[in-house]
Amino acid sequence: MLVQKLSCIILLLFLCQHGVEAKRTVACEGKSVGLSCAFGLIKVIKANYGRTDRTTCASGKPAHQTSNMQCFRGTSLRTMSTRCDGRKSCSVPAVNSVFSDPCVGTHKYLDVYYVCVNKDFGLIKVLEANYGRTDHTTCASGRPSNEISNTHCFQEKSLHTMSARCNGRKSCSVPAVNSVFSDPCRGTFKYLDVSYDCITAKRSTTCEYTQSVIICDTGVISIYHANYGRRDLVTCPHKLATSPDCYSPQTLSLRSRCEGKKSCQLNASNSVYTDPCYGVFKYLEVMYSCI
Repeated sequence: MLVQKLSCIILLLFLCQHGVEAKRTVACEGKSVGLSCAFGLIKVIKANYGRTDRTTCASGKPAHQTSNMQCFRGTSLRTMSTRCDGRKSCSVPAVNSVFSDPCVGTHKYLDVYYVCVNKDFGLIKVLEANYGRTDHTTCASGRPSNEISNTHCFQEKSLHTMSARCNGRKSCSVPAVNSVFSDPCRGTFKYLDVSYDCITAKRSTTCEYTQSVIICDTGVISIYHANYGRRDLVTCPHKLATSPDCYSPQTLSLRSRCEGKKSCQLNASNSVYTDPCYGVFKYLEVMYSCI
């Protein structure tokens, strides 16, 4: 079992890989960043087109172009993931026409962290999760005592939220913010604490308006997780694949339809599951094993 605790970092990243080491690459504005994997495939885990220090890509630039260190482009990770994830190599220009300009007048750079992942170490299964606070020490550095004194702060929907976003995927990043989990205890400085496992399972994807069949040649079907919606912009590509945050958990529904059978037909349709995000091209994602 892998246990990952979010300290004072905004993004929580899960990777069902062993011995994965992150690589970093930087390209100054107007240049191109290059990502490559001699072994495995690219998985972008962090990216920003902007500026967070005064020294990177600062040579020869006037002070007013490097003084803004709070320059972030929130869609940088999504842009990089769409262009590079699952490839052996990729090149992306660090230009406004790709990312748009997050801070006019500032000389920017593209800062990217990525890993090279294999496909042999299982899929994420979230076991426990809480967004809140259960001790006085985690994420306590520099915080006043009144913000860390409440150690009975629990968000009951944390497991549901994390499961919907991460189960059945090779990797997953989730922001530890109130807008995702809602605030379980106002005035308390919170953290996201997650336990998860990497399990050996099969993954089936059925694009909207189509059907597929999952089959167990040996044993019978056991459903771990199912979601009808969209969790990335790459699977089932379509001009209406516009949001990666479309969740309609269907684990219980698929268990009632498929559990214990040798085969099961899947129909990715709003008439079966209702529409969780109108106007977005969806897919049915099922994680299962044969037992």
